[in-house]
Amino acid sequence: MVELNKVLPLARMAVFGVTSLFSLIIFAISVHFIAATNAYRRGAYYEPTALQLATAIMTLLTLPAMYFLSVKRRGAYSSYIAIEIGVCWFLWIMWVASAGSTVSLFWAATFCTGGVCSEAQALEAFAFLNWIIIAMYTTTLLVLAIMALLRGHKNVWTSEVAHFDWAAASCTKASEGGVAHPVQTQQKVETGHIVQQGPGQQYQIPQQYPPQNSPHTTGGSMYVGAPVGGVPTSPQV
Repeated sequence: MVELNKVLPLARMAVFGVTSLFSLIIFAISVHFIAATNAYRRGAYYEPTALQLATAIMTLLTLPAMYFLSVKRRGAYSSYIAIEIGVCWFLWIMWVASAGSTVSLFWAATFCTGGVCSEAQALEAFAFLNWIIIAMYTTTLLVLAIMALLRGHKNVWTSEVAHFDWAAASCTKASEGGVAHPVQTQQKVETGHIVQQGPGQQYQIPQQYPPQNSPHTTGGSMYVGAPVGGVPTSPQV
């Protein structure tokens, strides 16, 4: 069985690292592509190339920063699983849009080689790779988070991927770090003692009068405030 507590942080590091590397390559190719376009006409550029450049810059500014903050600082807002899923989902949409626009504009690059055609092919390939990698990671993390939520760990959205216990058992109430605490059952105790119903809930049963199992209630007569036979009229000598 795969140990998610060890595999998922490594997968996260690999996804962020590979995606950042591919984004750096796309950044360099896009800059060169725009410079080559300006050589033919000053100020001219292709919109898909500009979109690729903008998406690469956003990726380089977000993913490395999120990773280093999660390593250097525990409990950073950017390390929350909910925030990480949202950021990766946004980058996923940007990369699929960048790849699709590049294919639609540079469709002729499939049938040519060298020069600008090779750069267009490289932009398409790396954009699709980034889209696939981020899509797989985001979908997997979202599914695991929903499964943990269904097991009762409501704090999964504000936890970190590297510190959340993904193998924690089901529980009624979630606790910090995904650790399940057993729910205490009601205890039967004697009358007059404290009854523990659950975590943080207790009450005291009032003492009955006369007490159960009292020697005054088991056989013989019980004193009710006056002697049996009435009150004597005069003192006895």
